[in-house]
Amino acid sequence: MTKGRVITIMNMKGGVGKTTVSAHLAGITSRYAVNKKPRKVLVIDYDPQFNLSQAFLLPKTYFEAEKARKTILSVLLDDDVNLDPFKLQVPGNHSPPKVKELVSRIYTYSDAHLDLLPSTLDLMYVALGQANANTAPIEERFSKFIDECRSLYDVVYIDCHPAGSLFTKTSLKNSDHVVIPVVPQRYAVRGIGLMMNFINAKKGAGLKPHILFNATPRVGVSAQELEIRANKDYAKHCLDSTLKKYKAFSEPEGGKGFTWTSKVAYSTEALGNLIAVAEELMEKTGA
Repeated sequence: MTKGRVITIMNMKGGVGKTTVSAHLAGITSRYAVNKKPRKVLVIDYDPQFNLSQAFLLPKTYFEAEKARKTILSVLLDDDVNLDPFKLQVPGNHSPPKVKELVSRIYTYSDAHLDLLPSTLDLMYVALGQANANTAPIEERFSKFIDECRSLYDVVYIDCHPAGSLFTKTSLKNSDHVVIPVVPQRYAVRGIGLMMNFINAKKGAGLKPHILFNATPRVGVSAQELEIRANKDYAKHCLDSTLKKYKAFSEPEGGKGFTWTSKVAYSTEALGNLIAVAEELMEKTGA
């Protein structure tokens, strides 16, 4: 049985549309048989800001899931009752809950579906309290959880927050690929360099980076994009397709506002653009 591909989406630089990219790629590769292949997809919100969770879930549904501890925090920790920002709780149980106990179903089709593992603001306690703690049990729980995910899904996307931490370490260590969203503007090259250095320092065997230009002009190519594509260190990692600047890619919320249901101007072109990006990414990752 072929194991599912795990794709982290992250950039150390903020403001690049990371969560919007994560939400749209997860949605399109589950709703459409991209490259004529239906897929079972999971998207994990691994960011304390939980913007991805809000993109897919209505507030009532989200808070019910959070109250029931059906979030990524339950993968990392046994108990979240006495969270302390200055002391990380190290779980005694090294086995996480089963995937089916935590995920929320977003879409269902005949041979495909999309599941979501939401995040929570309480995840910040893990980020703040990790400095002097032995995180091995947490890392083991995350790895075991991802191993089970691989057996259940064709693609697992991890929307990871833009900072070096236990989250980025565990995410990259357990991923096959990392998509780096980049908005081609001033200092973008510097941001990519930081990201690539971080990947090289933290990566496991075979982790492959893919640079995805986001919010690019609908006509022509910017000087900043051309500069990055001409860089010998980055050229081989750049996807040919780019996500262009369409209003239909605006931040979705509560399951609405996604490109595939949008009625705003140029929404059909935006959908075609998104499918082209997804087709190339699925081909390059073998997902």
